[in-house]
Amino acid sequence: MTPTGLLLGALLAAGCALPAAERPPNVVLLLADDLGGADLRCYGHPYARTPNIDALARDGTRFTQCYATGATCCPARTGLMTARFPATYQVYPANGGFAGQPTVTDHLKGAGYATGHFGKWHIGPERRPGTYGIDAIGAGGDADDGKRRHRDDGRGRDAPIIDAAIGFIEQHRDQPFYVNVWGHIAHNPVDPPPALVRRWDGLALADGDFPLPMRGKLAAVRAAGGDAEAGMRHYLAEVEALDDGVGRLLRRLDELGLRESTIVVFSSDQGADMGKAAKGGLRTNQMGSNGPYRGGKHTHWEGGVRVPWIVCWPGHVPAGRCDDRSVLSGADWLPTICTLAGVRVEPAGIDGEDASAAWLGRGEHIRTRPLFWKTSSPGSEALVRDGRWKLRLPTRRRDGEVELYDLDQDPGESVNLAGRHPETVERLSTALSAWVRSLPASYDKTGDTED
Repeated sequence: MTPTGLLLGALLAAGCALPAAERPPNVVLLLADDLGGADLRCYGHPYARTPNIDALARDGTRFTQCYATGATCCPARTGLMTARFPATYQVYPANGGFAGQPTVTDHLKGAGYATGHFGKWHIGPERRPGTYGIDAIGAGGDADDGKRRHRDDGRGRDAPIIDAAIGFIEQHRDQPFYVNVWGHIAHNPVDPPPALVRRWDGLALADGDFPLPMRGKLAAVRAAGGDAEAGMRHYLAEVEALDDGVGRLLRRLDELGLRESTIVVFSSDQGADMGKAAKGGLRTNQMGSNGPYRGGKHTHWEGGVRVPWIVCWPGHVPAGRCDDRSVLSGADWLPTICTLAGVRVEPAGIDGEDASAAWLGRGEHIRTRPLFWKTSSPGSEALVRDGRWKLRLPTRRRDGEVELYDLDQDPGESVNLAGRHPETVERLSTALSAWVRSLPASYDKTGDTED
């Protein structure tokens, strides 16, 4: 921690209130669940009504090359909380926690922040105040709560989470605070209150309004006997409910005079599930779109791990800007936020990088280390992104070929260039194989693996 962070922590621990201008920034992380990379109007969805999230993008910077650290919920959240790639943990973090690795909330709590977590948990066996340095934990934090429909509320299933987060902010308005607001929208089951669905009566669904991957999804739903139009109305109602909740929280920050002193980030834990929409029942309502990108949740293709990332901090983060060059990772969240809060984090022992300069509009973030992906299973496929290149090494358990893609020219991963660039394949294969060898030889995934 920096000397400034230590001083602030000591003053706040002693009950000394600091003027807002002298406090480090507040932090709000709004994390959707299984929201597709193209499910927001500001990311190109042809129908979605997301005026509040779109306004957040207009008031801040929207990034188009941000990556989740995993293709399911726990691995992605592990990267955000600890700045480490999830495959480095021998015990699956949903079951065993983070093996003593300091979290972003540990760091900020030590610097005098009030810390809160509301919504989905799925990052360890204990969920009580004090876990990971979090003061307040609640509002739908377990898997069962996440599947309640909240029909009696009428505002959508994440409304209680927003209520709790707003209450926490009101309680701690006079000191720096950090809060995770981790919703359940748009994770299965997508079943919003009927009044929200009726907002979408008369939707004229045209497959040609979407990129090819989504057209294939719509065709699969119909081939299985599903009603694609009804499914889309339900899904868009869920996304609109999510946006309504974001708007409510942002308005309360305005009313409290906290917007200019608060960093607000909106993202999703991974891409939309593209593989289950044709299985019938409520899965037909899983109408998330990842835009032109291949694959979705449960895959490490771009559609599975490339996520929206919007950063807003008035007066600090440039407004109305789109950064399509910086390559960011969920693992960067901890070191970046700690830098902006004046808390020093040693780079040794973490996989993320400080991307604060890119957030603040001071230049493109050029990674010094590659991004790696692998599930917590020996022999599973492994992938690396380094610069413009993304390489996939197939699993040992089935046949497959090495795949290499130039993401600058082919973000849809449609043309395998491995045969044309053997030197790049060799370089990236060497780096990826060395990383895989550094991982645990076996994994313990018994217990909660709900995603």
